[in-house]
Amino acid sequence: METLRIIIKMFLFFSVTSILAPFYFLILFVLYRWRCAVGPELLRFYSKICLTIFRINVVCGNNYSRFSRMKKNLLIVSNHSSFLDIFVLSYLFRAVFVSKSDIKFYPVIGQIAWLMGVVFLKRDSSKERYRLIKKISSICSNYRLVVFPQGTTSRISDKRPFNRGIFKVLEFSPEISILPVSIIYEDDSEIAWHTPQTLIENAFIVFRKKRINVEVLIHQPVIYEKYSKYSSSQICNIVQDIVLSR
Repeated sequence: METLRIIIKMFLFFSVTSILAPFYFLILFVLYRWRCAVGPELLRFYSKICLTIFRINVVCGNNYSRFSRMKKNLLIVSNHSSFLDIFVLSYLFRAVFVSKSDIKFYPVIGQIAWLMGVVFLKRDSSKERYRLIKKISSICSNYRLVVFPQGTTSRISDKRPFNRGIFKVLEFSPEISILPVSIIYEDDSEIAWHTPQTLIENAFIVFRKKRINVEVLIHQPVIYEKYSKYSSSQICNIVQDIVLSR
C-alpha cells in the first residue's frame, strides 16, 4: 500500500509539473514585464495543486487574515525546513521569493523561476550582494517578498543561524515591515531536509507520508521605526529569536 501511495503521488506531481511548465514558460515569457505580479499568482495555483497531492494540511495563526491583505512593503522572513515550504508560503501569501543562485541553473525549474521574478541571491560577492539588496528593497516596496535567511534547509530544532545581509533592506526602504514566520511540521524531524540526506531521499520520505500537518505561526511584525537605532545584525538576531523560539 505504501509503495502504491508513493507511485501515485510521484505520478501526479511530475505529471502536473510537466503539463504546467510549458504553459507557464509561455505565459511568463509573453508577460515578462509584469512577472512580479503574474508570477506569484501562477506559483500559488501550482502550489495549491501540490498541497493537495501531498495531502498537506496547513493551519495558520490568528494574524494571517490581517497580513494576507497587505500587498506591498512586507518582507516575510521564515525558517526553511523543506522544499514544501515554498508551496505553503506561496499558497498563503502570493509572494515573490528570494532564492540562492544555484536554483537558477536547475533545468526548467530555474528558467521558470527566473521568469517568475524570483530574486537569485549570490552570497560570494559583496558588490553583488549590495546590488541585490537594493533590488530586493525596490521589489518589496511594491510586492510581498519571502526570504529564507538560513540559506539552506534544516530542522527547526537545529536553530540554524540567519544570514544578516538581507536585513539591510531596511536601510534602503524603512517603510518595509518584516513579518517573522515559523513553519512547524508535525513530523519535522522526518520532513525536514537535512544533512546527510540527499534531496531524493528526503523526497521519498515526503511522498511516503499519508498526510502532512504543518502549523504556520505568523508573529507580530518588526517595524523599522521601533528598531531604527539597531544595526542590521541586531535586527537579524531579534527576528531569528522570534522565528526559531516557537
